[in-house]
Amino acid sequence: MITVGIVANRYKPKARPVIKNFVNLLHEADAQALYVAENAEFLKLTPTDRTVPLAQLGQHCHVVVAFGGDGTLLSTACEVGASGVPILGVNLGGLGFLAEIKTDEIREMVQDLVNQHYTIIERMVLAVRVHVAGQIKNYWALNDIVVDKGTSARLILIDALVDGDYLNTYRSDGLIIATPTGSTAYSLSAGGPLLMPVMQAILVTPICPHSLTVRPIVLSERSVLSISTRDQEKPVQVNIDGQNRFVIRAGDWLEISKADYSVRWVSSNKRDFFSILRTKLNWGFDLSMQSNSAPA
Repeated sequence: MITVGIVANRYKPKARPVIKNFVNLLHEADAQALYVAENAEFLKLTPTDRTVPLAQLGQHCHVVVAFGGDGTLLSTACEVGASGVPILGVNLGGLGFLAEIKTDEIREMVQDLVNQHYTIIERMVLAVRVHVAGQIKNYWALNDIVVDKGTSARLILIDALVDGDYLNTYRSDGLIIATPTGSTAYSLSAGGPLLMPVMQAILVTPICPHSLTVRPIVLSERSVLSISTRDQEKPVQVNIDGQNRFVIRAGDWLEISKADYSVRWVSSNKRDFFSILRTKLNWGFDLSMQSNSAPA
């Protein structure tokens, strides 16, 4: 019997009936549900429902299903990804590029989970070592690290080194350091390239650079990227996967490299990366043909 960990976005009431239906289908398939304790009040759980803290979920189940959107999936991956448990996302509205399962696919998804009819993709994670005011803090990013000017109307100066060698000083609104997973998010909107999620690479994309020659660059997975600001007048904002936010000042720096673990991502065998690009981002859409489907 498999145990499925369940994570819900408690700000989406739609999650309640969807999860109730999902759990009923699990029981029909002779599988069991394990909830996170933080969702107990939101889901109106009873004393007979099994719960564990989110941080411990990965040690007590075979697969984790996150109900919400891409943000829910990223926060779940941040908490349980290092445990090695496979993670799957169910989209409850919005684009949901990473949370690829739709609510009308849940019955089929349960059968696939129970029978292990799915593909595991090892998605690269970035380790972020933050040196601030003489202290060191560690974070991890599955999507991206955004360094930007915040609410300021002025450009900022960001110095970047790769393995100790000078890369560039970016005079821009900011800088996005993305994984292949994050290449379809903010970096794409800023003009960065698409990378297949199975790749191992570090993508550096400037945000509105004040130069016609400064373009995105793809670094080796073995690279160590150092980021700092030389601006003495105002701090620079850092946002990691939309989950952790803080500021750095002149004298502080970030050290970014490939993490020593990857997130095990559950992907349906019924769709591939390119079909998701076409259906959710209209990638390759030809207005003259009014179609972006594959040839017969």
